[in-house]
Amino acid sequence: MKRKKKYAAVRAAVLGLAASLLLSGCSVTGLDARALMHPPRPTGEKADIYALLESKAGKNFTLKYPAAGEYRSAIIQHNLCGDSHPEAIALYQRGDDDTSVNILFTAEENGKWQDIGSFSNPGAQVDRVCFGDLDGDGTDEVIVGWGSSAGSASTISVFKYAQGKMNELKLDQTYNEMALMDFDGDGKKELFTANLSTDDQQQFTASLFRLKGTALQLMGSIRLDTGISKFSGISVGDISKGQTGVMLDCVQTNGKSLTELLYWDKKEKMLQAPLYNAQSPQQNVTLRDLSVNSSDVDNNAILEFPIVTRLPGYTGAASDDVGNEVQWNRFDAAKGSYTTVSSMLINARDGYRLILPDKWKDTITTKQDISARKLTVYTFDLSKGAAGSPLLVVQIFSKTEWESKPHTGFTEVLTDGGLVTAISCPTPKAALAISAQQLKKDFQTVTTGT
Repeated sequence: MKRKKKYAAVRAAVLGLAASLLLSGCSVTGLDARALMHPPRPTGEKADIYALLESKAGKNFTLKYPAAGEYRSAIIQHNLCGDSHPEAIALYQRGDDDTSVNILFTAEENGKWQDIGSFSNPGAQVDRVCFGDLDGDGTDEVIVGWGSSAGSASTISVFKYAQGKMNELKLDQTYNEMALMDFDGDGKKELFTANLSTDDQQQFTASLFRLKGTALQLMGSIRLDTGISKFSGISVGDISKGQTGVMLDCVQTNGKSLTELLYWDKKEKMLQAPLYNAQSPQQNVTLRDLSVNSSDVDNNAILEFPIVTRLPGYTGAASDDVGNEVQWNRFDAAKGSYTTVSSMLINARDGYRLILPDKWKDTITTKQDISARKLTVYTFDLSKGAAGSPLLVVQIFSKTEWESKPHTGFTEVLTDGGLVTAISCPTPKAALAISAQQLKKDFQTVTTGT
């Protein structure tokens, strides 16, 4: 009996901690918040929030978690009223037979948490929750994307605090991808959406909206590529010096990828898509077999987009990342052109990428030994169409293997968990040779989305 009481006490303490973290929007390693769909009752300040949620949802409620975006908790705290204390937002379903999703807004008033708005949406899922000041009044609105289990386009609701309560603005707008940012530099955020059509063409349309009063006003819209099956990524930020915008990575029905760059032209008052060619859409310079998304590769707060070219003489599949050179390009909005800022070899299988030296441009090829986890870079003679001397060998070792015995001629360049990436330069006197110490600084760990 004592053992059971001790176990119950420990279990209650752990679950109480998990519930407290859940209500604050945090998580703890080893505890899956999704497994606690109906969290145990917390104590202290959070108890009032829980009691209010339970009074609205009933005893058999299920928490609903956003599938995408920055905020992934079912209970989120954020300042919505413009005071010094954050409000709480709860997403839930009432019971097993309830297919709609409910959202409850609560605020602390005189030491008690009060209901300041409760709403229901027929969507079966919550796609994402975003926050941003859409009307310039200094307080954030809540933008909720409601998804469906069928994976079709999501609908949008905007919730705004006014006169002591939250008010819902239901928008006649759907999206397959969405972003929130100040696109026109007026100090207010605008809503960007990308929609895939459901007809045979599978064309996608990009649109930009601003909030005017209680309605969403279309600022501009543009129809882009056909044959798009899905969006693989969206990057939002500066796409040129002093110019904000979006880079949208797309996957075609044939499996190829491409990137569209979109921004609001303040002078022309319209959405611009400089990489899109309506007369010849297949001429998009970013069209590629390789699955690689836009990124700020040099960490200078300006986004770059990839152009992928085949390495000369490579004999593997077109989609082999190590058989391609990825050129990262920066757009110049003032000139309407772009320049290459760096070129890379990417080996996603083994988790690294290498910034290519300028003198290796059009002069190298690669060969990969997957079972040995080895990549070799060779010189390539374009006139003869043949590979020459090996310039670089990249080898993956287990950490135990690396530390247990010497590996003569190899230099460690990356360590990631239990693996070591090491390189050797077998022909140091070759005309294109570069020392291991020089190459070491050009190796980077591959992160998700590269």
